Amino acid sequence: MAIEPKDKVQTQASATQRRYRTLAVVKQEAITRVEKPLEDSVFVWPHLLVREFFAATMLTIMITLLSLVIDAPLQEPADPNTTPNPAKAPWYFLGLQELLHYFPPSTAGVLVPGLTLTALAVLPYVDRNPSRAYADRKVAIVTFTMFLMFWAVITLAGSFFRGPGWVWTWPWTGGIYFDL
Repeated sequence: MAIEPKDKVQTQASATQRRYRTLAVVKQEAITRVEKPLEDSVFVWPHLLVREFFAATMLTIMITLLSLVIDAPLQEPADPNTTPNPAKAPWYFLGLQELLHYFPPSTAGVLVPGLTLTALAVLPYVDRNPSRAYADRKVAIVTFTMFLMFWAVITLAGSFFRGPGWVWTWPWTGGIYFDL
């Protein structure tokens, strides 16, 4: 394997190029820097964008084919005269609906979510540890994990354990009253 002399390697800036400095014009040979060969460079246009375009096209084709193969039937049209029992909110609001079962609307709809979001927003100012290591951020991790687990439990309880009349129902005895 033959090693080419440094002047034969094609670089981004040729050896005779001049750079303009704030105080003077300095010849390129006077500047100490590492020459970077072109083959170490990564270009965005057209190489990266062409790959991203093909990836997006393949994903669109896959989703289109899946939508043609898998049948996703609709339910019957909504009837304003009959309300489904249980009437449940979308899954992302089932935690709030579960809180409304236990607390008055002003508490469950305003105070609990508002205080929770305020506490999560204030948490970085309380735990001022600059470290990014998990072992050093115990307060933040424990607080956010408690919030996440609480919200997951009340959402799952509202999704799978509430039957007709919003009565507590075990899924293995009364069935699952949850539709996507």
